[in-house]
Parts: sequence; C-alpha cells; structure tokens
Amino acid sequence: MHEQSSSQAKRQALAQRLVVGAGLFGASVGAGGALLAKTGLSLPPGLVFAASLVGMVVFFWVCVVYWRNIDEAAREAHKFAWFWGGTGGLIVLMPVGALVTNETLVAMFHERSPSEWVLLGFLTLLTAQLVGYGLVWAGWWLRQR
Repeated sequence: MHEQSSSQAKRQALAQRLVVGAGLFGASVGAGGALLAKTGLSLPPGLVFAASLVGMVVFFWVCVVYWRNIDEAAREAHKFAWFWGGTGGLIVLMPVGALVTNETLVAMFHERSPSEWVLLGFLTLLTAQLVGYGLVWAGWWLRQR
C-alpha cells in the first residue's frame, strides 16, 4: 500500500511540475511578445498561428497528463470549482454587458476595432471565470482541511 501511495505522489508531483512549467513557458512567451511589440517588431502572422497551434496542442497534452495523474479529491475540487466558480464569474459579468454603453467603453479603453472589442470581451469573461474558479478552488481545499 505504501509503495502505491508513493507512486501516486510521484505521479502527482510530475503532473504539477508539467503544469507549472507550461505556465512559466506561457508567461515567458507573453513577455517576449510584449517586448517585441514595444520595439515595433512583428512576427509573420503565419508563424504566430503555427506557434500558437503547437502551443495549444502541447498544453492540451500537459492537461491530459495532469488529469490522469491526480487523485480523485483533486479531480473533484477542479470539477466543483469550475462549475461553481466559472459559472459564478460568468453570471457576475453578464449584467455588465447590459449596463455598459458604447460611450463608456470608448472612455475606458479608447476607440477600438470591432475585432478588438470582441477579443476584449472574450478575455474579460475568461478572466472572470478563472478568478471565480480560483476562489472556489481555494475555498474547497480550505474547507477540506
């Protein structure tokens, strides 16, 4: 029994290292992109698309490895947090869409193209869902202790 739990602990540690590594890699790519933008340099769109596609496939693989190597309690925490936290973050922001006018958006974020507004809205909703997820996930583990 001890050997099996030790093996599970090693698998969970590997999974966590993969997720942290993927996060650090994503942060460094984002920082590199910001530095390129500040210097006025730009990469060819085809290269950005190909690199993004490869990055998404690799990150999906990392998520699958992570999911297969965590225990049932961690899986339940993630499912619970995504359902309640992600949904809660979405619900909190839904009325904002009805309350915000074009003039308010332009005053806050300056004039943008329609595609930039769509991207801004998408990222805002995703951020709200991730913040809700993180809060509920932390609450789950605090309650379990």
